[in-house]
Amino acid sequence: MKTFLQSVKKFRVLWIFAILFTVLSLVANYSRTSREDIVYPDSLDLVLATVEEEEITLREFALYVAHQENEVQQQANVYDPDDTRKYWNVHTDGVYISHAARNEAMSMAIHDELFYQIAMELQLSLTEEEKQILQNDVDDFWYDLTDDGKEEKLGIIKEDIYVGMEKIALAQKAQYICAATDSVKYSDYDYHEEVFLDFLSDYEYNVNEHVLNRLDFGDITLEHAY
Repeated sequence: MKTFLQSVKKFRVLWIFAILFTVLSLVANYSRTSREDIVYPDSLDLVLATVEEEEITLREFALYVAHQENEVQQQANVYDPDDTRKYWNVHTDGVYISHAARNEAMSMAIHDELFYQIAMELQLSLTEEEKQILQNDVDDFWYDLTDDGKEEKLGIIKEDIYVGMEKIALAQKAQYICAATDSVKYSDYDYHEEVFLDFLSDYEYNVNEHVLNRLDFGDITLEHAY
């Protein structure tokens, strides 16, 4: 009987250790993956943010990634054309340029999603002339994107760019209407203005920081000169 009880006790100890090992392994794995950069083409359905319960996925955010990385890279070429990565790692005003660019792109996306939703509530649409302008803008943007193979690094197709730019065009129309209705300038409702931030406070939005912080801005679509 004593031998049996000792065996049971030993089994329980081993069982506890097995559970503990499994838990520690899961925690370690989560900690590792939570720090890993996201492979963009493999993660297009990840939800990056919500605005009034409407999701912004990485597929929809790709347009902002391409735009923002291109804008900052032009500054990087001026800062040090021989090592463009250096500019992205500059620390200013308490934040790295790469993180500031990422956060700015997120702010743009939230701004446009909100005004797009307002456009839908107002039943706004594009005129034939506006549709033609949109198509030309999409063609130009896509040409620049594919010229460097950036669309492959993002994992998107031309239709994704069209959908995103159409939403922005409609958002801009809604912004004009809201600005006129509220007796403010159109630019007062730009994404970085205090007037817009006050406007935004009346709506519900949420950013998935776990996803956002794993976007390696400056290295998603770009290849740097050294």
